[in-house]
Amino acid sequence: MKTTVSTLLREFPKVRRAALAGETVIIQTREGDLRLSRDCSSKTSLLGCLKGQVRHSVDTLDQPTSRDDEWDASL
Repeated sequence: MKTTVSTLLREFPKVRRAALAGETVIIQTREGDLRLSRDCSSKTSLLGCLKGQVRHSVDTLDQPTSRDDEWDASL
């Protein structure tokens, strides 16, 4: 995306969304062009803002939900 300083100031949310989406934004100035891009060097947790709030539970997803006697044939 190419933009000018005036457009950057007027439409900053639009330019910011483009940069956060991974697009490189070139800002054209009188002194030269500036490049705005997202920095992906930060290592964030998969839990993000829920870190410390999610508690681990017993993993019973792979166990049967019915008892053995419920599997008897009932014709």
